[in-house]
Amino acid sequence: MVVSQVAYNHLTPAVKARCGSLIAVPLTNASSSTSNFVTAAVWADDFKSQLGTAIWHYIDLPFSLDGTDTSGFVPASFDVVQAINLCVSNLASAATTETDKATALRYILHFVGDIQQPLHCSTAISAAHPNGDGGGNGFGLNGTYGNLHSLWDSGGGYVGVNLSRPLSASGINTISNKVFECEAGYPYSPTNGVQDPMDWALEGQSLAETVCYVGITEGSTPSSTYTNTAQATTKQRLAVGGHRLADLLNTILTTNSMLLVCSRPGNGTFSLSWSAVPGRNYRVQWKPQFTNTTWVDLTNIIASSNTIVFSDAIGPTQRFYRVSQ
Repeated sequence: MVVSQVAYNHLTPAVKARCGSLIAVPLTNASSSTSNFVTAAVWADDFKSQLGTAIWHYIDLPFSLDGTDTSGFVPASFDVVQAINLCVSNLASAATTETDKATALRYILHFVGDIQQPLHCSTAISAAHPNGDGGGNGFGLNGTYGNLHSLWDSGGGYVGVNLSRPLSASGINTISNKVFECEAGYPYSPTNGVQDPMDWALEGQSLAETVCYVGITEGSTPSSTYTNTAQATTKQRLAVGGHRLADLLNTILTTNSMLLVCSRPGNGTFSLSWSAVPGRNYRVQWKPQFTNTTWVDLTNIIASSNTIVFSDAIGPTQRFYRVSQ
């Protein structure tokens, strides 16, 4: 919910409105307790057992704690990286129903948060755990948390509160305070385009290896030094997750009418240019007669700026062109 609130703070007004309309779409397994952008972020956890989507919440990228070979590790058939890519595709596609878009949005709110938690991106291989420790679930600890994964799910105590839903005034205040702290330490700087969630997962795996498993041993009680490190790391991960979620939604849900301009032909070529959304894919198509029912794909262009320019050679016969966003 903190990640979603951070993201919401940086959505454009049009994207906020679009997200609001999708969250309002009635789903058979959604209730009033997840009826807004922030609380909908926990919907995927509420129903993962019922829907059989538990493996959608993590990716086990293996690394060795003690030199034990990792080559025999067999990953799950589906993971959070594939889940995010699937949901982005569904949310961005014009062919997806509103119900499926609404479901995809709820999943994205949750999964972009999950993938920032380093132990949702890793499994530690060791002599004690030759098949991996399940993202720290098998790495037992004494005291409050029981295992390493639980410790990091609560950020070493930073986000370790259970908030009833619908959110009470105190719950809203708790989230607001966390959001303020995260944003104060890590201000938002927008990044154009849709980033690859595998890059996020590899970043998490690196943090697991260099931070999460450093200064702690299985069966021990976490020291205050260790939990302080976990809290500081969690604050950064929450901010980064919110910022990445905002960038993602601002890219794929922005609505804009393309202004298509054709330049005067010269030197055997002509050019088309149009307004674009960075990170979006644009398909250029043509057909020889306007009355033809079929368009032929010519090229796909991923926008890197707010304008795209496309040039083509002038052939012996006429062509009609269109650009599909």
